[in-house]
Amino acid sequence: MREGLRIVHRWLGGLVGLGLAVLGLTGAALLWKPWWAGVPLAERAPSAVEVEAIIAKAEALGATHVTLPSAEFGVAQAGFGRGGGGAYLAHDGTLLARWQSTWERPETFLFDLHHHLLMGGTGEVVAGWLGLAAIVFCVTGIILWWPTRRTFRLRALPPRFTRPAVILHHRDIGVVLALPILLAAITGALMVLKPLGQAVLAPLSSAGEVAAWQAKPPAPATTRKPDWPAILAAARTRFPDGELRMIVWPKTPGEAVTIRMRRPAEWHPNGRTTLSLAGDGTVLMARDATEAPLAVRANHALYPLHAARMEGSAMALPLRIVMTLAGLGLALLGSLAVVTFWRSRSLPRRGAPAIPRGRAAG
Repeated sequence: MREGLRIVHRWLGGLVGLGLAVLGLTGAALLWKPWWAGVPLAERAPSAVEVEAIIAKAEALGATHVTLPSAEFGVAQAGFGRGGGGAYLAHDGTLLARWQSTWERPETFLFDLHHHLLMGGTGEVVAGWLGLAAIVFCVTGIILWWPTRRTFRLRALPPRFTRPAVILHHRDIGVVLALPILLAAITGALMVLKPLGQAVLAPLSSAGEVAAWQAKPPAPATTRKPDWPAILAAARTRFPDGELRMIVWPKTPGEAVTIRMRRPAEWHPNGRTTLSLAGDGTVLMARDATEAPLAVRANHALYPLHAARMEGSAMALPLRIVMTLAGLGLALLGSLAVVTFWRSRSLPRRGAPAIPRGRAAG
């Protein structure tokens, strides 16, 4: 059994190690995006007047949604649907930057590489399966490491870049970072592979509760253009302790406006409390994330844990540091796994005579 696990571990590392390295390195960089993306850090949340100014500017630009400034990311970010286009807006609605594709900004490029592997929906599924591979990688690695635990040495890098030294370092650093890597892999896979996530979390709540929570709002009785002061006032009245985080425009005229808010008890940086409103401010449906079924709340916790963005929690910074080490460690482990695996495949087998250079078979 041990030999079988060793073969699975080696082949898995050799075949998907590079993909895991890409996910680890891009994930570690994205954890610190607010500090290197070149945008100001916010000193305060936007006022009611500033929110309306941001919405007006985003609407004039043709945005499909806009995420409002937060304490961590001090500008509003408008999205333009397909193609990855977007814009950054100041508190007063001033246009700070605009891009037409994900390739024009390093942070949008890295996000697309991490989330979609630059392949759209197909890449998203591949990334989810890479997360499952990382889980198998960690579990088999811990089992294989256990008999060699007496030789454990904690080093950031191998003492020598010979194959035996790299393998020993791989085992030791892998077991140290196994739990953080498992946390990143499990949360990422459950988010991306939605049927898997639903199956895993289903025992936490009844299907009826979840279906009732996910029910679509009724169609608005009016098709009037959104009256933003009335809509925003209705949202604040419904959840007075909630922070406005995201505005989503109707996909077609006559559909409801969607507003996302974050209540104090929520971890998610953009909140999962959602309102659907008609153009005149009539509340068609309100979902309070703090009262959602347990399975839904568990699903809402996946992103804050994966991205180390636990709003209002003292664990946010320590978790970000731990997940950064996990991402860097996954990049190192994945890349070295590929190198050692393919180097070992290229070496002549023990006992087999090497073909002298310059001679051809036959």
